Amino acid sequence: MRPLLSILLAIGFLQGAAQYDRFSFRHNYAFIEDGPTLTPLKGAYSVEYIGRGQYWSYADPRWPVNHPGQPRSLTPCIKVNGAPLMVVEMGPLFGFPDNKLRVVRGADTMIVDLNQDGRMETRMLERTAKLGVPPRPPVLLPFRKGWFTNIDLVLEPNTMALTERFDALWAEQRSEVLALYDTARHTFTLETDGLRTGPPTIIIDRDPNYAHHLLEFPASGPGTRFELYLQDSTGVSSTEPTLRVDMPVDGTTSRWMDVTTLPGGRYSGYLRWGDVESLFLLIFGW
Repeated sequence: MRPLLSILLAIGFLQGAAQYDRFSFRHNYAFIEDGPTLTPLKGAYSVEYIGRGQYWSYADPRWPVNHPGQPRSLTPCIKVNGAPLMVVEMGPLFGFPDNKLRVVRGADTMIVDLNQDGRMETRMLERTAKLGVPPRPPVLLPFRKGWFTNIDLVLEPNTMALTERFDALWAEQRSEVLALYDTARHTFTLETDGLRTGPPTIIIDRDPNYAHHLLEFPASGPGTRFELYLQDSTGVSSTEPTLRVDMPVDGTTSRWMDVTTLPGGRYSGYLRWGDVESLFLLIFGW
C-alpha cells in the first residue's frame, strides 16, 4: 500500500498548497548524455513504458524487469546545439502503483522508476512559473546503465544545472515551442474483436500543454451522424446533444472536429443512421 499512500500524500500536499491542477503528475521526459554539458542523448535508442501491480497489493518496486514494455514514441522538441531533444510524452500515471521507463541504447539498459514523488510536481510548478504560461518543459534525465528513481536523478546538482540551461533555451525559443504544441490530433475507432460485451468505451486524454485539440470522427457510412450527451455526476445524460457531428454524405470520409473547449467528462455517444443507432461511451480527460 506504500505507493498508493505516497500518491495520496503528494496529492494532498499539492491541494493544500492550492497547486493541484489538471497538469499535475503529467510529466514528459527527455534523456540527455550523462556529462557536464547539455547534450541530447546520441545514437539510436528506444523507450518503453512498464506499468504493473495492483493498489490493493504491494509489490517491491525493484521487482525484476525481464520483459519489454509498451513502446513509447520519441517526439522532437527544440534543438540543443543543433540537435533536437527527443521527448517521451506521458500522461498522468494513476493506473498502476509501479511505473517505469525502460531505455535501451545498444548493449546498455536504463530503468527509471516513475515514483510519483510530490517534489517532482513542486519543481515542475516552479519551472513553469519562471517560464510563464504552459506548455511545460520536459523533465531531463541523464542516461546511464542501471536502475534509478526519477526524483533522485532530477535532484542531482549536475542535472539541476543542465535543467537551468535548458529552460533558458526553452524561453529563448518560445515561438518554436508554441509551434510544437499548437495542435494535438486524436483518433478513435468503434471496431471491436467480437468478444466485447456492452458498449465500447473510448478514452480521449487531452494534454493541456497543447493549444488546440482535434478529434477525428471515423467514416461510418452514408447518412450517419455522431451525437455526444454529457453525463452528470450520477451518470444521467443531458437531454440535448453537447456535440453533433454530421458525417460527409459519401460515407467514406472521416471528419475532424475541434474539441478544445468541449467540457471534460463522460459522454453517452451515439452513431446514428436513419432509425438505427449504436451506443458507445466517450471519456474526455485532461
